[in-house]
Amino acid sequence: MRNLSREIELTDDLKMRILRHFRKYGADYAKSIGRDLEMNKRDVCEILKKLFSEGYIEKRNSGMLKRKEARLKKRVVTTPHHTYYVLSEKGRQFLREEEGSK
Repeated sequence: MRNLSREIELTDDLKMRILRHFRKYGADYAKSIGRDLEMNKRDVCEILKKLFSEGYIEKRNSGMLKRKEARLKKRVVTTPHHTYYVLSEKGRQFLREEEGSK
């Protein structure tokens, strides 16, 4: 079995783009984020794994999400087979600090 993932450099600019997406739209999943930011789904998955391991985002149980939390979803209830992520307190703090320094 081939490993198709590649190493993605997580720059501060890329981190900001992803975290701003979560702040704007709430809970979301890789394919939807990729569509919005015009990025490859595999690349987004790799980035989300890094952001999750660094504590900038948290996983959210999709069965508990409603449309008001996942603003890009068209259905009232979310799809259970997606892994949804939300901005963590560390992620919100990073955005405040970065945007405050500019």
